[in-house]
Amino acid sequence: MLFEQSGFEIVDFKNKADVYVVNTCTVTHLGSRKSRQLLRQARRRNPRAFVVAAGCYPQAASEELVDMEEVDFIVGNSHKTELVDLVQQAMAGQGNRVIIDDPEEFQDLPVSIMTARHRATMKIQEGCQRFCTYCIVPKARGRLRSMPLDSIVAKGRELVEMGFKEIVLTGINLTSYGKEDGGKVDLATVVSTLASAVGEARIRISSVEPTDFTPALATAIAANANVCKDFHIPLQSGSNTVLQRMGRKYSREDYLNLVAQLKEQFDMPSFSTDVIVGFPGESQAEFEETRDLVGEVGFCRLHVFRYSPRPGTPAANYKDQVSSQTASQRSHHLIDLGKEMARQFAQQMVGREEILLVEEDSPLMSGHKVGYGQRYMRIHCSTQAEAGALVRVKITGQSQGELVAVQV
Repeated sequence: MLFEQSGFEIVDFKNKADVYVVNTCTVTHLGSRKSRQLLRQARRRNPRAFVVAAGCYPQAASEELVDMEEVDFIVGNSHKTELVDLVQQAMAGQGNRVIIDDPEEFQDLPVSIMTARHRATMKIQEGCQRFCTYCIVPKARGRLRSMPLDSIVAKGRELVEMGFKEIVLTGINLTSYGKEDGGKVDLATVVSTLASAVGEARIRISSVEPTDFTPALATAIAANANVCKDFHIPLQSGSNTVLQRMGRKYSREDYLNLVAQLKEQFDMPSFSTDVIVGFPGESQAEFEETRDLVGEVGFCRLHVFRYSPRPGTPAANYKDQVSSQTASQRSHHLIDLGKEMARQFAQQMVGREEILLVEEDSPLMSGHKVGYGQRYMRIHCSTQAEAGALVRVKITGQSQGELVAVQV
């Protein structure tokens, strides 16, 4: 959006362009490899183009990109707001090829628009200081920074005036919001204040750490009908010994207790999570502890990742690295379990009512519209409502984890 606002014409990455900007990822080894592949693809599409590597990869391992002849310019996360000016200067032969500094303050970037201006993501927090043993994010993203509360409210109201019906709050470590200032304003305060400011527009919280899900946050979510009761709580492992090696600051019992409290407080909340399999030293018994916990919670969405050693992290030097074959088998096992849990949760939704944000014509069912409900489940509904409408529907059936409904 920054380039578009500066008069550039945005084209599909597959097309020939004068400037290619790859917003890189380096959270996993696969992310780094895909970033390098995209940079090489850009050069092949137009050998005369100006190719830019931006984001986390430069921040964490710029030396790997410096040696790539396909890359003309390398810029870290701390200069994203200046990216257009920096690229234009670099194309004119001015300045350095590599520009990377430690981020000092929160950078207010344009919101990310989802599904034809009906949903938008608003990043309100940056940085992480947890230093999990497997994670390169603290190095790539820097220290904690948060968007000021008044800016959040102003931007939220602006999005509603533009027609958005759902605002997704995101951050690198969202529940650390405000902790750099001693927690004078925390995520619970943000949720309560923003929910009141945006009227009927929905608020969705992208992710909450199990150690930071405070009673105040749960109360704020419960007190506001327009805040979705959909909880993405990263697990990573269901084994206490693996969690300790990961540097996670909670136990499987802590996690299960939190889920039990939320199930008691809310009417059929939806849960999703992230799980890492094949962490160094993970035994079959430890994996089975994870599998058992996952099944006990009953997640409706399960994101499974095979452990990827990141240079510069403690876990990369741990002994007893798990073979890729074993990690793959465990990954497939959990993915299958996740699909079954999604079907089970969807079946439990049959007969219930839900608020649907209509987004587009259903590609699967003629005469139906499709969108997402409060529990972030995809719903196909027989309705004449226009895209962008919030409508009450009754779930009449499900197929492969997706719901079918009628408007009520």
